[in-house]
Amino acid sequence: MLTADDFPLTERDLHVLRRTFRDYTELDHWLPGGEQYRRRAYQCFDLATARLAEDGPGALTAIDQPPPYVQSKQINPVAGDIERTFKLIPPEHPATEPTRQIATAVARLLAANGVLSAHTTPHCLVDAHYMRLIAPGHPAPEGKHRDGLIAGSAHLIQRTNVTGGVSALYDRYDPDRELCGFVLENPLDSYVFDDERVLHYTTTITVTDPDAGAGLRDVLLIGFRKRE
Repeated sequence: MLTADDFPLTERDLHVLRRTFRDYTELDHWLPGGEQYRRRAYQCFDLATARLAEDGPGALTAIDQPPPYVQSKQINPVAGDIERTFKLIPPEHPATEPTRQIATAVARLLAANGVLSAHTTPHCLVDAHYMRLIAPGHPAPEGKHRDGLIAGSAHLIQRTNVTGGVSALYDRYDPDRELCGFVLENPLDSYVFDDERVLHYTTTITVTDPDAGAGLRDVLLIGFRKRE
């Protein structure tokens, strides 16, 4: 678990991210049944793991034209075996630098715990998914699941007028065994997970007060996968 104190972001950086979720995400056309509760945008970086300790954010290079995002049907029964493309955030976008800073902090944590290393994962693709959920909506329509990654993380950017959204991690080999449960409540409340070892899930969000406007949950998802 991480909080805002673990990231070198300013209030201006958070403002840039909130504005990006508001203005730059578009309807996720890959949801089943034409559901329209999720908006998203996407960005992808190359991570040179050997440069991480010395160069920090300089070890991550934004990719101008990343390949389509693909998960297997076994991993993602909702949208597996599909070459998905999303609204692409270009490298020159103002959100690139704060997102790079977040990904760098996570990468350093993973390297310190041996999940990433220059020997076993010299280059990684780092996916950044800008996910806006509009209540009522399902953060994890796949149910308890893995992402098919080396590791991943989730970072709350904004939570407004919603109830629910309880996250939990489970033992991959004993899915009924809950390891921990929590709610991301404050900006940059985050969790990092080893995707080889755990499953994760987040419950449905609903509107707290229908008279107070839309219920929103903006989360930046970061994923690390091997670059072939």
